[in-house]
Amino acid sequence: MQQQRRIAASFPRLSTYTRRLTLDHVWVLTVLALISLFLSVLPLPPNDLWWHMAAGRAMVGQGALLRTNVWAYTLPANAPYVYQSWLSEILLYWIWQIGNVPLLVLTRTLVITLSYGLVTWHAWRRAGQGKAVALALLIAVMIGWGNWTLRPQTLALLPGAAFAVVLGEYLIGRASARWLIALPALIVIWVNMHGSFVLGAGLLGAAWVGTAITVFRGPWALTAAARQRLRALTLAGIATLAGVLVNPLGVGIVGYVRDMLSNGALQKWFVEWQPPRNDLNIMGIGFWFFTLLLLLAVLMAAGPRRPTATDLLWYCGLSWLGFGAIRYAMWYGLLLMPLLAEQLAPRFKNRALASSNPTFSFAYGLLIGGALVAALPWFSPARYLGPGGATLFDSSGPYPLMLSNMTPVAATEWLAQHPIEGRFWTEMSYSSYTIWRLPEKQVFADLRVELFPEQIWQDYFFVVRGDEHGLDVLNTWRISHLLVSTRGQQALRTRLLSTPGWCERYNDGSAAILARCQ
Repeated sequence: MQQQRRIAASFPRLSTYTRRLTLDHVWVLTVLALISLFLSVLPLPPNDLWWHMAAGRAMVGQGALLRTNVWAYTLPANAPYVYQSWLSEILLYWIWQIGNVPLLVLTRTLVITLSYGLVTWHAWRRAGQGKAVALALLIAVMIGWGNWTLRPQTLALLPGAAFAVVLGEYLIGRASARWLIALPALIVIWVNMHGSFVLGAGLLGAAWVGTAITVFRGPWALTAAARQRLRALTLAGIATLAGVLVNPLGVGIVGYVRDMLSNGALQKWFVEWQPPRNDLNIMGIGFWFFTLLLLLAVLMAAGPRRPTATDLLWYCGLSWLGFGAIRYAMWYGLLLMPLLAEQLAPRFKNRALASSNPTFSFAYGLLIGGALVAALPWFSPARYLGPGGATLFDSSGPYPLMLSNMTPVAATEWLAQHPIEGRFWTEMSYSSYTIWRLPEKQVFADLRVELFPEQIWQDYFFVVRGDEHGLDVLNTWRISHLLVSTRGQQALRTRLLSTPGWCERYNDGSAAILARCQ
């Protein structure tokens, strides 16, 4: 006891917080810390990162928004394309300018951890039960972790989480109507960062309908307080819809979102745009999506805490969206976390919240703080994974053990030092990095999927499969060299090596460059 008092006396302000720390806090803070630590050692994939940064670089350099194709030779250079995530693209480029790859890694960690932390805070205020909140957070993590890349959607998590929290706090009576002023400001940021802004408009619209149902059918019917609440949501909704129009497309943003959601190529060829599947893989997104879907349905139907009309509308709307494509599962788990925590809370015994031992609290804080510092990207935390974990990362370039092994750093540098004339074909994920590093080297197709017509994607996958039709595509488009993955396109590599007139110019075990023989 005397030792604990001496520690408290040495750190008077810290002791105030350690006395307030309960075991419920420990449960929730541990899950949040594990999110941050996991992200710190997770490879940074190339997919939607580098080409978005290239767009940001071009916009900053030109002092104007991009509006055309630029990087693919299969379409005219002036073919129109909507860079709807322009704000995210510029922000990503600025982040890279300030701190290069390590700061990009840290940005992903901070944005995702803060976004989940914000919603967790609201979930605790709503549920009032730490273990229930920790379990709901863990389920949300299992649904979303497969989508924890760094791209515009990731940056949009922060305004999206803030929007949901402000609206949620008002709906449970924890925030006054004045806080609704934040919703239009947040939607203006969100609409220029990513197309997921439609979630904000949908959540607010569903909240208005749910409140109207409660007002006219519940015990609140036609009371002054009820009318005031509905009026506040109406004004917030009008201002938020006006905020949606504050973007380069104006009202055209509606058509852009509609076209994206109905794009056949996206849904046919790309997994993240396809519906989730329950293949009983405990690490799979589909397994946890359907688990949460059924768990919430059972808890709301049989539990002691009846959901509100808004809860049911959010649940149904987000479930419908989640059934549409895997990419929405992350939002599904994040936005329904507070409802899940509230429904889980009665399943845990309510006990008096006893403060933890100050010595334990102090040691716990040091442990978590030390681990988070040790996991900063400048300390290369991936080395803690050992030799086996190192295989997940690209080992070349100035920042080994940060970028995914799907980032063709060494192969692209070789191409920069040994230029090959003629048209270039590369694997789609690789194209993101080659567009960044070699913007002058146009590609066949890239991750701006909706830009290309169906025929281009058919030809692209003919080449990927490495069949005779793929060779015809290479000849038709007069493609002189390819950058392929030795793991993902082994059939294509084998086919070209067995075809007269093709030679392998480079191979680092992960990527290979094949070109027409001189």
